[in-house]
Amino acid sequence: MKRWLYLLPLLMTAAVFSSCTKTTNEVVIPNKTIFFTMTPDQWKLDNGVYFIQFNNLPELDQNANQNDGVVVSIARQQNGQFELFELLPEVFNNESYNVIHQTGTLIVELRGPNNTVAQKPNVTMKFKIVIIPSRNVS
Repeated sequence: MKRWLYLLPLLMTAAVFSSCTKTTNEVVIPNKTIFFTMTPDQWKLDNGVYFIQFNNLPELDQNANQNDGVVVSIARQQNGQFELFELLPEVFNNESYNVIHQTGTLIVELRGPNNTVAQKPNVTMKFKIVIIPSRNVS
């Protein structure tokens, strides 16, 4: 008799949970990705700092500049390919790559160690700029 008392609640529980279905809502964030291929002659030297400036970036409007995430990666040409992207800022060959951005413009700086002038890059590089939408909640 005790078995029947336990069996009835178990069957009712199984009936309730077996009718549940799991649903997921996949949200796609509309990121913006921009690629630039830059040759060694496009690096400029100013006050001991090499830099590349990306102008005319309408995707980096005032709202994106203030609120969105701006992620920059760099790939150096190897065997004619741009396979390996590295996230900036980073230190490579004892030199540091940094990113500065404002509305419509993004700058990648290359600085040497201990306030020395960095070596100008001698390979073509591909830059990937990703703008990730965000909402200010403060």
